[in-house]
Amino acid sequence: MSEEFNVNLNYFDSVDSTNRVLKDMCDKGAPNGTVAVAWSQSGGRGRLGRSFASPRGGIYLSILLPMDESLSITAKAAVAVRRAISYCTDRECDIKWVNDLYYRGKKVCGILAEAYKGHVVLGIGINFCTPQKAFPPELQDVAISLYPGPDKTDSDPMDVVNEVVKNLISLSLGEDDSWLIEYQNHSMLTGKTVDVIQAGKVTSRGVVSKIDNNCALHIIEKDGQELILSTGEVSIRI
Repeated sequence: MSEEFNVNLNYFDSVDSTNRVLKDMCDKGAPNGTVAVAWSQSGGRGRLGRSFASPRGGIYLSILLPMDESLSITAKAAVAVRRAISYCTDRECDIKWVNDLYYRGKKVCGILAEAYKGHVVLGIGINFCTPQKAFPPELQDVAISLYPGPDKTDSDPMDVVNEVVKNLISLSLGEDDSWLIEYQNHSMLTGKTVDVIQAGKVTSRGVVSKIDNNCALHIIEKDGQELILSTGEVSIRI
């Protein structure tokens, strides 16, 4: 990608949704590289229109990027965040295809890419130092923060923001072609039995054999048939 653009960071204490704020900025002519960052959200959204819990203690950011219709934009974002977390906090995360990061077996980050007026609005939510009790009850067993509370951190959330943005820009401009191997090597699904979920129902079950070079998930079903998913939702069988 040959386009170059400058980063313009916009900070908010709390918003309804950084993706929504960034769309408003785009409507007013904001260029690629514009970033909205908030420390809490009242109306965060995840994939499939689901609500995304966004209590204080998290990092919620959205960045405006050039249009990319491939699945790779979400995969690149996962690698960008994983690298930033590792660099800034020394914590190592796994990637759950297609848009989540996990730390110690629990979800620590969600990613949502939306096409908007010739751009991609890429939203990222990281549980940085959210106390466990701040998550909704239904999420307290499945979500985790990098740090257990704001008084227990040894890194600055601003450093994480800056590192995430730097990594995203580099990957969006095609300046680093090692991201795919990293995405594949840090997949938490490879070799695991998963359920494929469509419209809220389990439609298939099998073992993940690989993530291919187009970021599609390959699943070997019980009858030996191979199922290839370019998008969708899966859950790990316990």
